[in-house]
Amino acid sequence: MKHPEPDEEHLLRRTARGDRAAFEQFYRRTAPWLVVRLRRRCNDEQVVAEVMQETYLAVWRAAGSFAGAAAGGSAVGWVWTIAARRLVDAFRRRAHHAQPPTVTQADVITPAAEDIALAASVGDDVGDALRTLAPELRQVLQAMVLDGLSVRETAVLLGLPEGTVKTRARRARIAMREALS
Repeated sequence: MKHPEPDEEHLLRRTARGDRAAFEQFYRRTAPWLVVRLRRRCNDEQVVAEVMQETYLAVWRAAGSFAGAAAGGSAVGWVWTIAARRLVDAFRRRAHHAQPPTVTQADVITPAAEDIALAASVGDDVGDALRTLAPELRQVLQAMVLDGLSVRETAVLLGLPEGTVKTRARRARIAMREALS
């Protein structure tokens, strides 16, 4: 009788105990979709490669901190949360290093890293409408629509109660409908 394949959560628990084979299996399962999602938000292959490396290094080091489904999260959502944060960090580093040396930081209005990621992933009228949303509404909409996270995963990612996420998502949809009409 063939044993069923372990799920991602089980692989993370084994990884937390130092099981390199479990980590490699987890990587093989999750890396293909993760790289696709990152490429949707960033067209710089070098940045995507760096974020992938940083993400899986963080997974290896912090697998024991994954709380699991009992805490309301999925292994895939946890990895995406790590990757999304690493991508934002990469955009911040890029924006910081792109400043000409003769210009001071006070002279430059640097767009938020999330806005840079948003501009790279969504264009035209929808992108313009998204960029006009209040930041707290845009964060929720990005996490739920662009990143495909559930209400629960979005709440964990943003550190908000689920009810707040639902309210902000509803307000964001109404504002988007008005902006696009």
